[in-house]
Amino acid sequence: MTTENFIIYLSGITPLTPALIEELHRVLKVEYYRPHQVLFVSGQPENRICFFSAGFARSYYYDASGGEQTVRFYNASDILFSVEGYWGYAGYFYTEILEDTTLITLRYNELQWLQDRFKETALLTSTILNRFYSEEHEKQKLSYLTAEERFKEMRKKHRDVFQKAPLRMIASYLNMSRETLSRMIARS
Repeated sequence: MTTENFIIYLSGITPLTPALIEELHRVLKVEYYRPHQVLFVSGQPENRICFFSAGFARSYYYDASGGEQTVRFYNASDILFSVEGYWGYAGYFYTEILEDTTLITLRYNELQWLQDRFKETALLTSTILNRFYSEEHEKQKLSYLTAEERFKEMRKKHRDVFQKAPLRMIASYLNMSRETLSRMIARS
């Protein structure tokens, strides 16, 4: 597995100079994970951006009663970008690998080094940040919908999650009980 998938993804945002491509080949790392491994832990800095070349994962936190609350799922071609990690602050979430996963990673300090040397890197970072905020906005919009509407929206936009994630994780993401989600699935 090479880092080429991530470079192709970035090239789709803006043309990359040969010099930047060469540097990316030097600084990008390939990482492999198995199910149930925890990639990031709440309270510790997330020190790298992760491009999902293959696999499936989720981010979650523990609520006041100790229950897991899923906040995001990641599939192939998704990017895990932590604003807190980018600025060197501790993260809020745990990130758990749910199936065999291959990541292409770039440390935030190396991303900042690239930004100082290659002008197109600023556009790449800005675009990735905008996508991150757009995804956050979509998640917030779900909170204004009824349980039935949240379920239908999830089925429409993220059908594959229902084949990959346990119902308890999907239910927590949709802010409903597992039983309610099971009834909705049975009716659909």
